[in-house]
Amino acid sequence: MAIAINFARQGHPHSAALASTISAILPLAFGILIGSVIWLTAAELSADAKIVLIVIIFAMIGWVATRLPDSLVALLAALALVVSGAQPQEALTDTLGEKIVWLLLAAFVIAAVIKEAGLAERLVAPLTQSAPRILSFFLMTGAAISSTAFLLPSTSGRAALLLPVFLGLVTALPDRRLAKPLALLFPTAILLSAGGSLIGAGAHVVAVEAISASGGPAFGYLDWLMIGAPLAFASVLAATLLIFVLFVPQELRNARLKPSSKSGQLTKIQHRILWVLSGVISLWIVKPLHGLDETIVALGGAVLLLLPPFCTRKPKDVFRSVDVELVLYMTATLMLSVAVIDTGLDRWLAAGALSLLPAELATHSGAVVLFLSAVAVASHLAITSRSARAAILIPALALPVAGLGHDATLAILIAVMGTGFCQTLMASAKPVAIFGMHDQAGFTQTDLFRLALPLAPLKIVLLMTFALWVWPHQIAKLAPNTSDAKPIATYIHVVSSSQRAAIATAPQDFSASATPVSLRPKERPEAFARLSGANATPSKQPTAAAQTRVTLLNTMRRDVRRARQDLRATGKQLERDLSRLFQ
Repeated sequence: MAIAINFARQGHPHSAALASTISAILPLAFGILIGSVIWLTAAELSADAKIVLIVIIFAMIGWVATRLPDSLVALLAALALVVSGAQPQEALTDTLGEKIVWLLLAAFVIAAVIKEAGLAERLVAPLTQSAPRILSFFLMTGAAISSTAFLLPSTSGRAALLLPVFLGLVTALPDRRLAKPLALLFPTAILLSAGGSLIGAGAHVVAVEAISASGGPAFGYLDWLMIGAPLAFASVLAATLLIFVLFVPQELRNARLKPSSKSGQLTKIQHRILWVLSGVISLWIVKPLHGLDETIVALGGAVLLLLPPFCTRKPKDVFRSVDVELVLYMTATLMLSVAVIDTGLDRWLAAGALSLLPAELATHSGAVVLFLSAVAVASHLAITSRSARAAILIPALALPVAGLGHDATLAILIAVMGTGFCQTLMASAKPVAIFGMHDQAGFTQTDLFRLALPLAPLKIVLLMTFALWVWPHQIAKLAPNTSDAKPIATYIHVVSSSQRAAIATAPQDFSASATPVSLRPKERPEAFARLSGANATPSKQPTAAAQTRVTLLNTMRRDVRRARQDLRATGKQLERDLSRLFQ
């Protein structure tokens, strides 16, 4: 592509057409080359898993190296999985019924009602009332966004509900060029702050299960707050300063915001809407008490806000404001994430990452922490769901690494906290897509790369700092009497270094017939029955080492099933902590 750009700059005859042709051919050729290598060399993968990996690579090339809309690339990738037979036809249509899709629809309706009533501008008025300078404004905004992690249980829902707030703040900016850094700040703060709250992401529940199953402490709401909040706020602060330095023009850094003219008392409709929002948030917080899913609560709030006492527009006019393109984009990327799990590609990728850890460094704490942090931070490039990343990394990476003699609780915390970084691609996280695909956001894939390149090492450094010097002391205080607990090596039945070496070097079957991973967000419906072992192609006779590995992983599966049963106790503990918090 650089050649094409040079041709265009030199005014070469037909340079525009030539540049366009080269720009289209080079990504395609690169994708074909990588796909051919995968198809011919990845003998451990089933045919379906190879197709999924190749399709994901082509999708990433489409998002990064072409001018095709991100939503179109995602839909083409989803259709490619269906047409190739790697996923059944129902996989795409059934994904539209996922809870996250309904949650987004409800959040968009709520956001449209908030915008129509002018409530967003009134709520953000305190941030702009004193006409702060840009840096102070960014720091206050980042802190305000981060605080919502302790109230709202979904990063996607937070993003959709905070979108009207962003649109209200844009009008107070002294220069249109500041809209891009502000738009980058919102999803970045949403994602990085989620790690500070037990209800901030579903991945945290997966981590609590695994920590309890490995003999670690039983984390409650306040315990997780103590462990995760300092890292979350430090990450948001570092990201805010980085966005300010990279994206705010030099001549605007001392500029002040326009004082808000939206002051005074709230109108009756705004008061009513605020009461409904407070009710929705309260029901989200006390979910352990009533058991209603966040999606059901959000849908109830959305339907209520469509009634005449709260909304002056007709419901069909409100529904027109729902971003259908974004919903379809989310559906397609969610299908890609599900395909990675259902075909066994997740375990192949995790095993490949584990093989990168040199044997001579496997017992060195600093090296292992660096390795786990880097893999966790980079995992969003292949797996777009945060919960799915945790469900994959914990049993397939963190626990085997802990089996080498390292603390299991610490390894699991590193894995789950690292998954909060996912700002590299539009498809990497739903909040990024919600803001990036909005007309007023103004940032592109190139801007995400520019931010992610320095932010990823910063996140890794912060993870290592907490894992080596902060969390060990906090974990010791949470579980002072667990010194007699079985080590994680016993938990996964690894008894010798020679056995560990045999397991690490054994050939592995990652076809759909081998499905030892049990910490999945949810089991897929019968539409994926053909991916089960009954219909899988029989694999070759495994070696003794491979049989040992399967035995170990199946044992882990039984233990984790017991951990899932213990989740009820965790829920009761969370209920007690919440009662203590709000007394």
